[in-house]
Amino acid sequence: MRPNRHSILRGSSHKPRSEPSSVLAIAEMSNKGEAAALHAAAPGTTKSRSVDDYYNIAYEEGTNRWQFWLIFLSLGIANSGDATEISCMNYILSHPLFKEEILQKGTLEEDYGGRGAAIASSIFAGMLIGGIVTGAYGDRLGRRPTLLAGLFLNATSGIAASMAQTAVIMCGCRFFAGLGIGAVLSSLITLASELSPSKHRGWYITIVGGFWTLGSVFIALLAFILFGRNNYSWRIFVLIAASPTLLGGILVYSFVPESPRYLALHGRYQDAVNVANHVAESMGYSGEKLSISEIRDHYGHLTEEKNYLIQKNDNAMKKIRDLYGKNLLLHTTLPLQIVWFAMSFGSGLCTWITKLFEEIGLSDIYLQSLYFALANIPGNAMATFLVDRIGRKVLLFGSMTSAALCLGLAAHGASDAEARQLQVILSSCAFHSFLVTGWCALSVMTSELFPTSIRGTGMGVCSGVGRIAGILVQYVNGAFIDQPLVLLLAAATCMMTGAFAPIVCRMQDMTDKHLFEIPSMAMGVVEGDGQAVHKIV
Repeated sequence: MRPNRHSILRGSSHKPRSEPSSVLAIAEMSNKGEAAALHAAAPGTTKSRSVDDYYNIAYEEGTNRWQFWLIFLSLGIANSGDATEISCMNYILSHPLFKEEILQKGTLEEDYGGRGAAIASSIFAGMLIGGIVTGAYGDRLGRRPTLLAGLFLNATSGIAASMAQTAVIMCGCRFFAGLGIGAVLSSLITLASELSPSKHRGWYITIVGGFWTLGSVFIALLAFILFGRNNYSWRIFVLIAASPTLLGGILVYSFVPESPRYLALHGRYQDAVNVANHVAESMGYSGEKLSISEIRDHYGHLTEEKNYLIQKNDNAMKKIRDLYGKNLLLHTTLPLQIVWFAMSFGSGLCTWITKLFEEIGLSDIYLQSLYFALANIPGNAMATFLVDRIGRKVLLFGSMTSAALCLGLAAHGASDAEARQLQVILSSCAFHSFLVTGWCALSVMTSELFPTSIRGTGMGVCSGVGRIAGILVQYVNGAFIDQPLVLLLAAATCMMTGAFAPIVCRMQDMTDKHLFEIPSMAMGVVEGDGQAVHKIV
């Protein structure tokens, strides 16, 4: 039976005297924080506002939000740069000059199972390491510095890749680009979630995620123009693909602030107040500003508790181990990692899409690839419209199962592609549309379910598991590229399996709820209606 709120708050008084003093100390700190928040909201006093409360008020009362939108435009363009860098390999694997210069072993044979798979997987290996390491250190060094470092590393590596002369050098450039992308992905969505008002968080995160669609369409259109209708070098293509990342880095540096939650949890209350008020002003809010006393009411005890819990354990590996504690493992970390693995395995088809279309026997593969990329748009629009209406969990399940069914239809069409070309194209585009919807829902869920103190670490580790799947699937695709049915059915099976993980593991849905701040043994402290409310995680 679920304990009532008062029994939780007084839980330490029911512990045996042999209970470790650390548990009693943590409970005492939590009770102290609860008392402070309740006092702040007592009758006859002004209600103390949390950052979420303040953002919601500022958003509703704001008159001109263009500067606020500029923050998310900058984050979105940064995200689109990652899409162009990852997706550029989708198109050069089929480029004749790339085959000749990089993939051939000195003969007429093209080594897709070896060189092709190694080049395609190297960026995911970099993303694996970059996501885990920078995700963990991002929780110590800050979201914004981590994001900027990743963007400029990605851009530099993309420019270097355009000058690569061998497969080994190409692998190295792609690996370092992956390191940068890993840093971006572990910090970008985290930063977006912590700068947006809770009532509209899903919408804004989905908008930022939607720029991945724009990046995918941009790179597909570029390939269609340079390769499908002209005969430009793949090197020019790779060089242009690095430009959105460079632009995103400049915009983030100019317009995106650090997370006020991150600053508050690190005891930098004045900086947190300054950033929160700056964000509120960017929404056109001119009312009463957030004060340091309000930040202290809501974050002072959390800062003490965070310092108590990790004062001696504040390093990357121990932060990662926190994700696998009993509070988070079964209902958060494990199901998220299963879904990330399944989604990444299914997404692996996108890296080989032009070659896959070529093997199936479709005509004008770059035009079909452009249609495939354009299918991102309805998928992203669907995610934007539904993520706050039906909830993240339902949207994720529906999109993953639909994507798997579409792959089944594509496999059926591929068995007789000459007679069923339209079926293959339409089902492939529908798969991509549902895949994008699923990724949007998963990004929102992952950014919401981990506490602020380890949110970047959680994003990095989960994306790292996805990168392991991304590495494995490149070798599977390279080995079986001449057997499209095998690839399509394997991806469909994996995605269908992953769709049920959040349901089986009873993962929480954070739709229209405030973010968790820091876990406390069997409890998680969340921001409620201006009070520190404790709930069982």
